[in-house]
Amino acid sequence: MALVIKGISPNSISFEVGLEEGDKILQINGREVNDWLDFHFLTSGEEVLEILVEKARGEVWEVEIGRRPGEDLGLILEDIVPKKCSCKCIFCFMDQMPSGMRHSLYLKDDDYRLSFLHGNYITLTNLREKDWRRLEEQHLSPLYVSLHATDPQVRSFLMGTLEGAHGYSRLKRLVSLGIKVHLQVVICPGINDGRVFEKTVGDVVPLYPHVMSMAVVPVGITRFRHGLYPLVPVTEEYARDFVRKASSMQKEASRKVGSPFLFLSDEWYIKAGLPFPSLDHYGDFPQWEDGVGMVPFFLHEWEKLDFSGFQIFTPFIFITGEAFAPYLAACIESSPLKEKSYVVAIKNRLFGDHVTVAGLLSGMDIIEGVKDAPAGEVIIPSVVLNDDGLFLDDLTSKDVAAALHRRVRVIDPTPIGIINLFAAKSVRPRAC
Repeated sequence: MALVIKGISPNSISFEVGLEEGDKILQINGREVNDWLDFHFLTSGEEVLEILVEKARGEVWEVEIGRRPGEDLGLILEDIVPKKCSCKCIFCFMDQMPSGMRHSLYLKDDDYRLSFLHGNYITLTNLREKDWRRLEEQHLSPLYVSLHATDPQVRSFLMGTLEGAHGYSRLKRLVSLGIKVHLQVVICPGINDGRVFEKTVGDVVPLYPHVMSMAVVPVGITRFRHGLYPLVPVTEEYARDFVRKASSMQKEASRKVGSPFLFLSDEWYIKAGLPFPSLDHYGDFPQWEDGVGMVPFFLHEWEKLDFSGFQIFTPFIFITGEAFAPYLAACIESSPLKEKSYVVAIKNRLFGDHVTVAGLLSGMDIIEGVKDAPAGEVIIPSVVLNDDGLFLDDLTSKDVAAALHRRVRVIDPTPIGIINLFAAKSVRPRAC
């Protein structure tokens, strides 16, 4: 293995010793370098570096660098190439995507390095002994693990691979290394709920504090499940029953570990039509990215806003998914913003009726949902766009604006992000 230098800063120490763009770093102080995570681990705190480099012309150099403590080497290194997921999970959302979308939307990663760096969930099915040695040595913590069930047969069935059966044993091996873990469970009605779920929670709670939290989310189902396993969607009645049963399990888990541990995603309460728990139920929001606590936190922050001296100049149309729309509409209606603004719940035509979150809306969904709306600027939450400013269907906010013949603005989907559209000056939360 080797690590490619993609760029180098002029006048840097690496430039001075003759390193160049395109060179490959083979070893540092006699240790193999596989990626930039290895590079940073092997160079951290080292003042003398012996670097084995393969030059672009094929020559192999041994370079010695002496540097001051903390001195940057001035290297731009190639990105990590993610390990691909080899599971065939019966609930995988990417297997339910329509054809013809950009290539990156179909890539399924299963890489503990990205779990450590970005919070991506991993399955523990593709770890080899060298990976375990690296995890132990570099202590990559915390990691995020898709568990789904501790029962070996059930997990193997859910994940479509025999390797899935080893999830619980590998989880215990992780925590034996002192690595912290956050867990995710996707509930598929009739498969890993009921007694299977009770067993999963019962098996995991004793692993606290190394297992720091467990998030439970309902299975996501799109209209593109032709030829796939016939999963049952979560209904209002099912969600109510699940929340009721899980509530007692949450209390018992918290009693045993002494802090919030088992979390249901906001979607459970929305589907069930039940109120959210109080904010202290969520602790320090360890499962935020899994949609746990986002809505109640938004409502809490909205209540803290001070509308004194408020001014409204322009009509606005707030777009969001069908799940959050009633909550946002209630916030708008209870404030001075109602004078010139309203909320449009956008139906997800791309993925179908069962997908109701804002983050999975396409540009065409928004165009179709707003085209007959009264006059007003269209306000889009930033979660619908990727880092390149693209919707799932590759449209941009400018494309949507052109199609609607309206101004379109992208904002941070927070109370402050919303209020700052209206106020002549920023509206700050009141002190608690």
